[in-house]
Amino acid sequence: VPVDVILRDGGTLRLRPPQAADTEALTDFFRGLSERSLYLRFHGAPTVRPSLVEPDLDPDWVERGALVGTLADDGAERIVALASYARLRDPAAAEVAFAVADEHQGRGIGTRMLEQLAERAASVGIERFVAEVMADNAPMLRVFEDAGFGVTRQLDRGTFEVTFPIEPTESYLGHVDERDHLGVVASLRPFFAPASVAVIGASPRPESIGGILFRNILAGEYKGAAYPVNRSGEPVAGVRAYTSIDELPETVDLAVICLPAAHVVDAAMASLRAGIRALCVISAGFAEVGDEGRERQERLLAAVRAHGGRLVGPNCLGIAVAAPSLNATFGSRALPPGSIGFSSQSGALGLALLEKASERSLGFSSFISVGNKADVSANDLLEYWEEDAETGLVALYLESFGNPRRFGRIARRVARKKPILAMKSGTSRAGARAAGS
Repeated sequence: VPVDVILRDGGTLRLRPPQAADTEALTDFFRGLSERSLYLRFHGAPTVRPSLVEPDLDPDWVERGALVGTLADDGAERIVALASYARLRDPAAAEVAFAVADEHQGRGIGTRMLEQLAERAASVGIERFVAEVMADNAPMLRVFEDAGFGVTRQLDRGTFEVTFPIEPTESYLGHVDERDHLGVVASLRPFFAPASVAVIGASPRPESIGGILFRNILAGEYKGAAYPVNRSGEPVAGVRAYTSIDELPETVDLAVICLPAAHVVDAAMASLRAGIRALCVISAGFAEVGDEGRERQERLLAAVRAHGGRLVGPNCLGIAVAAPSLNATFGSRALPPGSIGFSSQSGALGLALLEKASERSLGFSSFISVGNKADVSANDLLEYWEEDAETGLVALYLESFGNPRRFGRIARRVARKKPILAMKSGTSRAGARAAGS
C-alpha cells in the first residue's frame, strides 16, 4: 500500500514497493545519478543495467524490503529515491542502503524512507540495521545520526560500519514528531501566507459560489494578487480573467477551486502541473455523496500527493486569514481580526460562528473550513497554529477523528503553549446522523 510522507520543505513524496514493471524506471533512476552519487551508493562505479535493480523488485519483506519514492512528472510517475534492506546471516540484523536523486537531496527523503523501512523490518523480527558508509559520505552519515536511533559507528579502511537498533524508543518517536511538525508547518504556509491566489470557477455571475468568493477576496482588500479563472475569460468585478491556469502571469501560491465536482480533478491536475502546491476545493460532490464521490475524492487526493501538494477540502467553506486580509470563503462577513485560530468541519457552523463573532468582539487570526478533510486535518492545523505568533487560542469543531491518538499527542503539546477549545459532535446516535448529513 503506498504511503505519503511530508518532507522537510513541506513537499510530499509517495513511497511504495518497487515491482517488476519498474525495472526500466528504476534503471533510468540510477542512470540519472551523478558519478559521485553512484560511487557513494555502490562504493565504486557499477555498470547500470537491469540486473543491478532486480534484487530490489517485488520485495517479500522478510528477507528483503524496498521502497521507491515517486513524484508526478509530466503526467507520468518518476522514481526519485530507493531505500532497501537485506537480511543478514544473523536473522536479527539487516543491511540497509539508500539512493536519492541529486536534485532532491537535502529534503529529508532518506530519513523519511528510513522510518518506513524500520517499521516494516521490525514487524518481521529484524532488530537492528547495519550500513556500510564511505567516510566522505557525510549526508548519509547524517541521515542515520539524525533519525533518532542509537547509532554506533566503526571506521575501517575509509568505510564506517554503522549499526543501530530499530526499536521505536521515546527518543526516536520524539525525533519523528519533530520531523512531522517541521514538514507540516512548511506545507501549510502557502494557505496561511499566500502572496497570490487564483479562483478557478470565478464566474462573472455574482450569485455563483466562485463569483461570491472572488468578490469577497476583493472586498476584503487582500494584500496579494488575485486572479479569476473561468471558461469564457470574462472579467469578474472589473478584474481581468483568464481561461486557464496556464495563462496566469505567475505561479500562484494558492488555488481555490469552485467548479462542478466532475471538473475538479482536471482543474486540480492543471494547477499542480503549473507548479501550484496548495489547493482549496470548495466544490461538493465527493465522499459525502456516496461511492462515486468517494472514488472522485480518492483520485483528487492521489493527484495532489503525487505532485507533492496539500489539499484543504473538498466540500468546504474556504479559508480566511487576517494577516494578508484574505477572505477566500463564500461567507457574507469578512474575518474580524484577532488571535483565535478556528477550524470547523461543518461549513454551516463555521458560518454561524463567524456571523456571531463580531457581535461578541471575537477576532480571528485565521479560519479554515476543512470539509471532508481528505488531506489537511485538525491535526495538521494544530501543528501550524502551535508556531503561529498571530494565534493565541485554538478553537476546533470536530465531527470525526482521522487519527485520534496523534490528535491527543499533538494537542497535549500545543496546550502547553496556548489554550485549545475543542467541540466534538456526533457522540450520540442522533448527533452522528446529523454530523454525517
